[in-house]
Amino acid sequence: MPLVLDIGSGTGRYIEAVIETTAADRGLAWQAVACDASRFMVSSGHVTDPSLNRVVALAEALPFQDESFDAVLSFNAVHHFQLEAFLGAAARALRHGGLLLVYTRTPEQNTRTVWGRFFPDFAERETRLYTEQRLRATLACYPQFRFARLEERPWRMRKTLGRLIQQARGRCYSTFSFYTPTEFELALQTFRRRVAAAYPDPSNISVRNDHLLLVAPRY
Repeated sequence: MPLVLDIGSGTGRYIEAVIETTAADRGLAWQAVACDASRFMVSSGHVTDPSLNRVVALAEALPFQDESFDAVLSFNAVHHFQLEAFLGAAARALRHGGLLLVYTRTPEQNTRTVWGRFFPDFAERETRLYTEQRLRATLACYPQFRFARLEERPWRMRKTLGRLIQQARGRCYSTFSFYTPTEFELALQTFRRRVAAAYPDPSNISVRNDHLLLVAPRY
């Protein structure tokens, strides 16, 4: 049974989706490990699959034996990691022929989101995201990933203004932690006005949420 590691797993919702989707669509059964630096996030996970192991550890210092995993995944989390150390740890943890998959957003993509366009200073305050150039240059330092490729994944959806406000109040992105409570409330009011002006129908808001997918076979 393939063994998969999800790094920066948070509560485990992404790895849960991977397990469910591959089982339903392709008939694949995975044994998975969810790894996150936050003990709170790991312990508060909502995944009920008894085969899912949870581990508290840093992405840059994985506590696993060399060549332990068939796949290493990271969804919307790599900007929390020190990139060079993370790639080195992932290369060590992967078996030869294994696969590294990283789903992330670049600063340029961030500016095009509904948050980057309308939420005051959202894009400017988020300085942790890696550019495509930085990802390519860093990958070039690791011959284990010599066949890596980067793919832009466009994503469009429809949201209501009420749902967007709800997401912001729920701190759907860690970027919101860079605002004081007062700054956040003022910015949220401005966001509401800007979105309402740009979209006359508050029940039909087109949201752009492009990402970059890194696909890197372990040589």
